[in-house]
Amino acid sequence: MQSREELQHALEELKSEHGEWAYDIPLPFNVWTKGDLQVPHTRLKRIVQIVSDLSRKPLSECRVLDLGCLDGIFSIEFATHGANTIGVEIREANIKKAIFCKEALELHNLDFRLDDVRNISVESYGRFDAIVCSGILYHLPAADAIDVINRMYDIVDRVVVVDTHVALEHIERFVYGDDEYWGSVFREHADSATLEEKTKDLWASADNPTSFWFTRASLINILGKAGFSSVYECFVPAHLNFGKPGLEHRDRCTFVALKDEICDIATSPSVNTLQEEWPEDSLSYAPDAIIQHERRPLHERVVSRLKRMRA
Repeated sequence: MQSREELQHALEELKSEHGEWAYDIPLPFNVWTKGDLQVPHTRLKRIVQIVSDLSRKPLSECRVLDLGCLDGIFSIEFATHGANTIGVEIREANIKKAIFCKEALELHNLDFRLDDVRNISVESYGRFDAIVCSGILYHLPAADAIDVINRMYDIVDRVVVVDTHVALEHIERFVYGDDEYWGSVFREHADSATLEEKTKDLWASADNPTSFWFTRASLINILGKAGFSSVYECFVPAHLNFGKPGLEHRDRCTFVALKDEICDIATSPSVNTLQEEWPEDSLSYAPDAIIQHERRPLHERVVSRLKRMRA
């Protein structure tokens, strides 16, 4: 075990070489990666609670996969509870910071892998009781995001937590096989951005210049189509504005997808073959956006609707 001074010196050296930490993580000797900002991480609380509630076993008996883990706070938290945890991160600088924290905390049940979340498979990672997909899905192109959801379904045994941004309006149509989904395109990087510039931008995609944000209805339909037996949205524990009053983002939400046997209904057998999907705007929680939309001049709304019909 190194001394407090040695730990602090190593922390400063790593920060000087690879930049500031994404998260404020507590280390031994009351050393914090960002100096103990005392900012409540309510999203971390929400996600750990979800997995604890729904995994059907103690966290200490779970195997957890954390996708797009940055410098590792979610992975570290689950490992602290005894879960065998793997954090996956595409940026080497983040992996080095995460491993630094793991070693300082002597978490032998924690592993970090330098990899693209689009590569996960049973063959390369094995199976998991829970998968945390927080802050990564909305950084992917539409087809890649759907593929990652399908891959998560393949390798999880119980619960997937998807914390993500959603599009508040169905602006762009995306066709995947025989299915149609809606959302909006989000600009991640300038077309002229170099790979080095993209790598340094920790809060953006690793390579793709644009990503796709699905609407709430489309994302729920994608999770259902993947095969999950039920999908929920979490409201408690609340994730607000980092401990401040009010929402941090109106378009950020947490979905929980459970994988279990599909129940056959005996007293209403016709429901067993019924396949339903949520229509667009049926799950909109964005009254401000809707009001703004309805306040636009009538001719603008008509032109917008015609464009969507022709897309």
